[in-house]
Amino acid sequence: MHQLLKKTFKTAALLGAMTLVGAAQATSAFEGRLANGTASATCTVSGADKCAMFFNKTLDLTILNDWNIGTGFWSATAAAGSAQALAESAGASQTNFKGWFLPTGNGFSAGSGNQFKAIWDAAGGSFSSLSGHFDGVQSNYYWSGTEYAQYVPHSNRAWIFKTYYGIQTNFDEFSRLHALAVRPGDVTAAVPEPQTWALTLLGLTGVLLARRRRAL
Repeated sequence: MHQLLKKTFKTAALLGAMTLVGAAQATSAFEGRLANGTASATCTVSGADKCAMFFNKTLDLTILNDWNIGTGFWSATAAAGSAQALAESAGASQTNFKGWFLPTGNGFSAGSGNQFKAIWDAAGGSFSSLSGHFDGVQSNYYWSGTEYAQYVPHSNRAWIFKTYYGIQTNFDEFSRLHALAVRPGDVTAAVPEPQTWALTLLGLTGVLLARRRRAL
């Protein structure tokens, strides 16, 4: 019995230490995440050990690593063939998570209303730095998820982002432009942390010991 408790506490301590090491290794503004949501300090932008996505703590936003998921038109309802539908399907197929959408973009300052500009700024504010942070970044126009509604004559238009220059403007919604998938929050919140596993082990040990006492 003593050996069982000793082994359980040793496992819990080891799992807790793993968490501290992982936290200490997160030095980039964009923290790597594997497809299952596990935080990784060793996955890369491209290659065999490519990250599936990156999390930015300041923006509280997870960004799909693949910036070349295709082109589509703009649609508020994620219609088939739209950029919104591409973002949803690419995010769900490349990770274990749903709830992906186009980043916001209102043509003004970076923030929750303009996630595209916020990502651009956090990556370094240039095409080369953006390409260094994400895989397959296209030197082209990307749809935001924000419709352009400043003036009535410009209806059926939505905000876009030009990755090469960081330019924001609006475009006809029927045009086929690139899509980017983002997701609110950190996907690791949906993955049990090592401390949780440790507590679970302790709980199971308690149940086993209680049953053993009853049997005696």
